[in-house]
Amino acid sequence: MEEFLNAFSVPAAPGTSGTELVFDLNGQSKGTAIAHAERSAEFVLNEPGFYAAAFHSTIAPASGVTFPLNIQFTMEQDGTPVPGAATQHTFHTSAENANIAFDTILAVTDAPSILTVTGLGGNFLYSDVGMSIYQIG
Repeated sequence: MEEFLNAFSVPAAPGTSGTELVFDLNGQSKGTAIAHAERSAEFVLNEPGFYAAAFHSTIAPASGVTFPLNIQFTMEQDGTPVPGAATQHTFHTSAENANIAFDTILAVTDAPSILTVTGLGGNFLYSDVGMSIYQIG
């Protein structure tokens, strides 16, 4: 049986370097292998196995930053960056915004395992953020 969970946020939220992104609401979900508390940054993978995760957001520089400003977003599993699950953008003006995304497959050997997405590099705004996680085996 396939299990999944989707979480998202629509309004813009501020972030600083090292901020874990908060997902305000849960969308569709099925099963108990994946859990997320609304208004939380943590996704909990409750069962060993393989999972597919897809992330997207719109980002913009916060006011008062120095340009160029490079912001990187990385998925972390139990506090460790997941190889290949990262994206970045360099801003040159305050009028810019960027759509960012990544997806990955990861393994859980010891459950529960915690997933987060962290922004690094400076002050930013993030909006229209979403994460979908699927248990695939």
